[in-house]
Amino acid sequence: MYIPTGELHVILTEIDGILNSCRTNETEMTSPSPGADLITLAQALEQLADVMTRVEGDIKSGGNTTAADITEIGAYALQLQEALAAACEKQSLPEQQQPLALLAINMALWIAQHSGQIELLEPVANAIALLANKSRDPADLGKLSGVISTIIDAVAPVISQDLEKMNAGRPWRVLLLNHSIVATRSHDTGLMEAAFALLTSNLPEDATRFFSEGMEQMEALDYPAHVRAVMQKYHSQWPANRSLH
Repeated sequence: MYIPTGELHVILTEIDGILNSCRTNETEMTSPSPGADLITLAQALEQLADVMTRVEGDIKSGGNTTAADITEIGAYALQLQEALAAACEKQSLPEQQQPLALLAINMALWIAQHSGQIELLEPVANAIALLANKSRDPADLGKLSGVISTIIDAVAPVISQDLEKMNAGRPWRVLLLNHSIVATRSHDTGLMEAAFALLTSNLPEDATRFFSEGMEQMEALDYPAHVRAVMQKYHSQWPANRSLH
């Protein structure tokens, strides 16, 4: 499984690949030239590429690009990723689902690696959920867990404060739950401990059910003993009758 790195040249290659698929499909299905919406989106993505390239050059030369600048550029980049995903959905291009997911994760990593904050989390959380289900290799999942940790650390406080507890599908919750799932599937107890600590501190209302279902999976999928031991420890700490108050 390819593990996202956040490198700019990878982001630009992914954008070009997805755009080319949209152009080819639109040409074959409708008219000899791309529609106005796709042309406008392509121009916006080209401008984004120029800005991100200039920013990297500025940072390398010791320029004055700030974390706030990266946050703003990153938010715009993820908005364009959503627009590109909508274009692919409109054209019925399901084969672009994984490239779009990788693009979202790489954009989030780029933000994190340049000290910005991720203010648009939904496409990133959904992308991680998709990628997590594409592999069963513990080594790959261990690397993916590290990617998720980097992204979690860069999530804007307005999101990580998690004020909308009633929304079960909120991206912050989806991200943390998938982080724990990926860490478990990696069979790395250190990654499990770190992910479970985040889960219990940020989503205590979900902990009991998560560890209960985790123990069921230990038996159903015959996890190694060292993995079961960590899951059992947290299951014992978060029994069904535990009060959060």
